[in-house]
Amino acid sequence: MTYNVVATMNNSPHWFFLILSGILLIVELLGTSGYSLWSGVSAFFVAIIAWIIPFSWTSLWIIFAILTMVTAYVWFLWLKHKNMNQLKKRALNQPKSDLIGIKTVVVEAITNGNGRVKINDGTWMATSDQNLAVGERVKVVDVEGLILKVNKIQ
Repeated sequence: MTYNVVATMNNSPHWFFLILSGILLIVELLGTSGYSLWSGVSAFFVAIIAWIIPFSWTSLWIIFAILTMVTAYVWFLWLKHKNMNQLKKRALNQPKSDLIGIKTVVVEAITNGNGRVKINDGTWMATSDQNLAVGERVKVVDVEGLILKVNKIQ
């Protein structure tokens, strides 16, 4: 008894797309940039569709192409959204930007625009447009070098 692989593939396209899915996912594991992942996922979905509903080979290839484009586009949109969020949160090599928005207390009166505020276990030079007494609550609104610009909290 001989087993004809070509005849089996022609009569069972779901096996072809399942194998294609596996190959594409293995290729993705070897280090591509994500496109093979979504092509592999699309091939897997086409295998499921071909197993449930008998379509022609042409129809299955069209479904595969459309699914690949849709999944790759959705992946692109997700990456774009993710990268935008990371850029907004990005403070790498900019630790002073973490100070903006902190509410703190004046420890050395701010007169003529200069004084000191307490942040964590240290004090920082601070400037303000208004004179502020010791103990007043302020919020950091900007960082200029090592000097914090603060405004009084109402």
